[in-house]
Amino acid sequence: MEGQDQFAWVQKLVGGGVPIPPNTASANLIGRAIAAAVALGANRPALLDAVGINEATIRNQLSRVPGVVLNRLLMAIEIQLEKPAAVLEIGRDSRPRCFSDIGYATRLLPTLFDVIDANVQMQELRQNIYRVSLADQGEVAALKWNAMGNNAQEIAPAVEFSIVTYVRLAREIWGDKLNIAGVTIQHQPRFDRALYEQYIGYPVRFGTKETTVLFSSEQCRLRTPHANPELLNAATICHSHPVKWFDAGMRLSAFTYFYLWTELNKSPVTLDRVARSFGIAERTLRRHLVDEGNPFRTMLDDIRKSMCDLYKLENKRALAEVAELLGYGELSAFTRAYRRWYGEPPSKGWQSAATSTRG
Repeated sequence: MEGQDQFAWVQKLVGGGVPIPPNTASANLIGRAIAAAVALGANRPALLDAVGINEATIRNQLSRVPGVVLNRLLMAIEIQLEKPAAVLEIGRDSRPRCFSDIGYATRLLPTLFDVIDANVQMQELRQNIYRVSLADQGEVAALKWNAMGNNAQEIAPAVEFSIVTYVRLAREIWGDKLNIAGVTIQHQPRFDRALYEQYIGYPVRFGTKETTVLFSSEQCRLRTPHANPELLNAATICHSHPVKWFDAGMRLSAFTYFYLWTELNKSPVTLDRVARSFGIAERTLRRHLVDEGNPFRTMLDDIRKSMCDLYKLENKRALAEVAELLGYGELSAFTRAYRRWYGEPPSKGWQSAATSTRG
């Protein structure tokens, strides 16, 4: 399966060569869930207090928290918003929107089977309180959830969130043409069954032997409307770039690269913020990066240039949006950087990209 090859670098870079502790969730997943809840009206400090974590914990995109924190958070979101299906709503509506999100590039794979499989391979990085697997069973491709010894009812919020996100992912690819043969959930419903069907979009059977989503194998094998080998290859090269640093023992360079890539569009990225997220002094991180031949400012500029290359190739975003995604507070600053990178103003470069794509 192509997805396994294109995204094999993720396990090595984020896992760091060390087995991921069982029953844990990534700070990245926790942070994304909190941000989505806040967008719906939740109070961020109250959510952090409810689950017993702080901002410093979720700032480090590479850190892990106990799996119970994820379930506590999802239930706290529902309670605070006074919406029993708030987690389903977040899973249905939140999705990767740019290359700062690793999962975004998976949409470029050739088939829905490849897209889902690539996300399954990343699943352990997000959390491992349960395991997801995908198997082609002839007429259907079965996506299954394994509770890994956990009580199915106790981890119900996290599993429901996962189910909705995978269905949403498939709907991103095929839209209203998406064909799902069935949805079964091992645990009992936590609220009105009609809400599950409203947010998942398909009838659901509860209390079954397995938790599964059954996709049409025929549709899963078709080339998707979003398949883009050229852009996928370019994104893979950019994403896998720091792996060679990891292999050479330059772990802080590799981790800093990954941190900058994922945070570029979310908050001002500074050496101090990166150092604090890693739990080390700014001066120490600066020295290590220089010693490893990757000064912070140079790395940040290189990442912005690499990501700008992808957005040029993608060719569907306005300049102002790209400037924001690259972490520039002002379009003028992005314009100066663009001219330095490409030797021409962005208006000309963007026009050329659009012309060549149409041609």
